[in-house]
Amino acid sequence: MLRRSHPHCYEFYTGVADFQALSEAEPGTFFLTDYLVRHFERLIIKGLGLDRHPHLLGDYFGNYRRLVHLAQTEDAALRTKAEAAAERLGLHFEYRFTGLQGLGRFLEGAAASEDKDGQPQHRLLA
Repeated sequence: MLRRSHPHCYEFYTGVADFQALSEAEPGTFFLTDYLVRHFERLIIKGLGLDRHPHLLGDYFGNYRRLVHLAQTEDAALRTKAEAAAERLGLHFEYRFTGLQGLGRFLEGAAASEDKDGQPQHRLLA
């Protein structure tokens, strides 16, 4: 797999190795975090215009095979909502509990990274 110089946003939750494994196992994977599950209707359905143009579903999601919910919290209602989102998009559902540790590790590492000369480089992350 071609490695990017910066992590993919979902790697913040899963870690690099797990994200690569998920992506390589099924390149046609659509990921949802807890936030995206909570706001699925507004961000995905309405945001992509699928509420007004449902015929576009295949254009947007025709190459996807599964939806992976990267859950930061263990919330049964949210998991049910994610399963419904997968069904609505016609995708196989998979649940992965990630918690927030991966995001925390990324933020800690980014805040205390070094520049090209090995000097501490503290960055404000907002």
